[in-house]
Amino acid sequence: MSAILRGIMATEMVASDLRSKHRQLVRMIWTRNGRGEQYFRVLEPDLTYSKFETRVTDLVCRGLAEGWIELTLPKAPSTEESDYRMSFADEERFVEELHQLVESSRKTKKP
Repeated sequence: MSAILRGIMATEMVASDLRSKHRQLVRMIWTRNGRGEQYFRVLEPDLTYSKFETRVTDLVCRGLAEGWIELTLPKAPSTEESDYRMSFADEERFVEELHQLVESSRKTKKP
């Protein structure tokens, strides 16, 4: 019986599914309250909003991995939105990286 339970538990915790859910949570945090749309309107990248959101989520995840962005999560699920926060240990780095992301998306215009 315990072998069966271990097998079930192992399939429940598939790493790729957990990675996907983690990325979803990161995306939900940085885009909440219309922030994603605000960045998109101000920066006007040559991308669809969906691609922009994916690339910025990649950027935020890299910032989290490298330590210049920090994520605060409650120990247990919470109904308080303020329990889920993203902060910048190096705000200037985020601005620079975001600028580079947008500039790299710009289509070169031929004269």
